[in-house]
Amino acid sequence: MQNFSLAGCDETANDILENIPSDSERRAATDGGTRRRGAGGYSFRRPAPFRIFRRQVDGGAESFEDDRSASNGSVDTNLRTVMMSQSAGEDPEERKITAIDRQKKEGDIYNISAEGDINPLSNDYFGVVANYFSVGLMMGGSTSLLYPVLIVKAGATASLMTASYAVIMVFWSYKIVFGFLSDCFPIFGYKRKPYIVIGWLFCAAVLIALAREGNDVDPRNLVIMFALANLGYVWADVASDGFMVFIAHREPIEKRGTMQTLVYSVSKLGQIAINLLILFGFSGPEMNCPGYQPDPSIPCTNNIYIIKRVDPELYTNNPYSWCYEMCDDATFEWDLSIPEFAISICFVIFASIPLYLRLKEDKVQAEPRLEFLAKFWSQLKRKAAWQVILYGMISHITFGVSNAAKMPANYVWLDLHTFQHSIMVIFEKFFFFVGLNLVRKYALNVSWRKQVLAGSLLVLVFNSLYFIIIFDIWRNSWFYIFTDVSALFMYTLNFLASHACMGKYWHKSFDFWLSFSSSHR
Repeated sequence: MQNFSLAGCDETANDILENIPSDSERRAATDGGTRRRGAGGYSFRRPAPFRIFRRQVDGGAESFEDDRSASNGSVDTNLRTVMMSQSAGEDPEERKITAIDRQKKEGDIYNISAEGDINPLSNDYFGVVANYFSVGLMMGGSTSLLYPVLIVKAGATASLMTASYAVIMVFWSYKIVFGFLSDCFPIFGYKRKPYIVIGWLFCAAVLIALAREGNDVDPRNLVIMFALANLGYVWADVASDGFMVFIAHREPIEKRGTMQTLVYSVSKLGQIAINLLILFGFSGPEMNCPGYQPDPSIPCTNNIYIIKRVDPELYTNNPYSWCYEMCDDATFEWDLSIPEFAISICFVIFASIPLYLRLKEDKVQAEPRLEFLAKFWSQLKRKAAWQVILYGMISHITFGVSNAAKMPANYVWLDLHTFQHSIMVIFEKFFFFVGLNLVRKYALNVSWRKQVLAGSLLVLVFNSLYFIIIFDIWRNSWFYIFTDVSALFMYTLNFLASHACMGKYWHKSFDFWLSFSSSHR
């Protein structure tokens, strides 16, 4: 057994504590009052220390707005314990966890709940995981179907395509409203479970209405229907985020980030699943061959706008029966109708409702709205909160800039039909899923600043390769898929920097706060 000495530890600890300024000294230093003189006679302000190295005062009272936590027990005892662990040869990572655990305070926003961790795959909480899978189905299905329906089949303009995508995703900007309703207006004492069920039932009702429109639904009506369906699932997603935070606050420190990674990964799996359905269901002649008519009794169209998009060779060889022939852009001979697509999503939604109903949730009383908003404002003023939100906003503004003509240009330049586009989207979601788990496993302790810098530079590099396609140096659909998928894979570094950390900064009772911080998702 290794021998170690604690001689001098008390004196060292006391010397450290005597030279640490108090709160009043820090405030005075900020105002130009309390200063010290260095060896050269120059006056300088003492920097504010981390509060975990300072004694509690006034019975340990803490400000809700402070970003740092104070010690529960004696600072001298904690310092001696850390010194003893270091002298005993304890692993540095274990020393760090031990020190943090000793400094945690009940009610602190960085604190792990004392109730113990929760298994999200248990019967009581598996509905949370199922909810994010359904979110992935709806998010991926409503956006990925736009390309084959609008660009490939209807030949829509770039502006219509961009506007349609914006309309479908518009209700993500209202997550803060849904979060406020969920927090301040519980239904029968439950803040989350009823809103999850109501949101998904509303979404399913809109999809059933879409199915009743038939396969020849007008593209504009399709966009409006998907936008209304997104209203329902976004509401359910906001309420489910509250469960996610509830579980994340009970993770041991060595497992922090697991819940966020799990739900985002499951969401990506849902998007992969729905894009596989689009890949095999909408790669047939009815979607990819302009003017295709499966019924021989119906004559070919005379619409000049459709005929201009028909393969010239096909039209020349069969001037009167070209619409009954399968063009080269069609990969399969079968097609899935839009009503069948909508009903397939409804089936998953209805199958998941029992899982949502059995979610374990305690009854609560409705909070006074003004008091709630005051607490929310206190959260928002914290430096650790508003800086991350500001980064997320600026990041999505800059990385979200895209050329509206890119999708129609890809269809013309690269002949990017539904099959290849669906493969690209599947690869994007798969490698994003892989990237999330790699970062979770190997890079959670790496500086977020370094991750953001590396991710931003790599995204810039891979996006710049598109100039090779623009200037007709090499126009190949698979090369474009490689550049697009690689750029999104690198973006996972930026994504986690603005999302994984938020689960530790927001208060566990604020769905409203969570919605505000992640409304740009």
